[in-house]
Amino acid sequence: MNSGTVRGLAFNCHQLISPAQECKDKMTTAIAGLPSYWVDLGGEEFKNHCMDWITKMEAFKQAISSLETDMLKYADTLQAEEKAAADRAKAAADQARAAAVKMTGKIK
Repeated sequence: MNSGTVRGLAFNCHQLISPAQECKDKMTTAIAGLPSYWVDLGGEEFKNHCMDWITKMEAFKQAISSLETDMLKYADTLQAEEKAAADRAKAAADQARAAAVKMTGKIK
């Protein structure tokens, strides 16, 4: 897995935050000012279900945000490793080229 793939997955995680917030907002709106008439007709149970969803959506958003942050940190680590590997490969190629020039006496 490379850093670009991990960054893409982190972006996919980020896209889940907005719908979770929207769900939380809709549930909050649904129970705001619930009239006592509806409370007597089972509205209290509805309100409790909404409060449960609000709590779950907040926990979900926090978990996704944490996962996204961890993935981006991992992508940074992978990117540093990829750069180091590319630098080593370039240095080895430069040494091989220098050795070839030394052996043939030709400069290209």
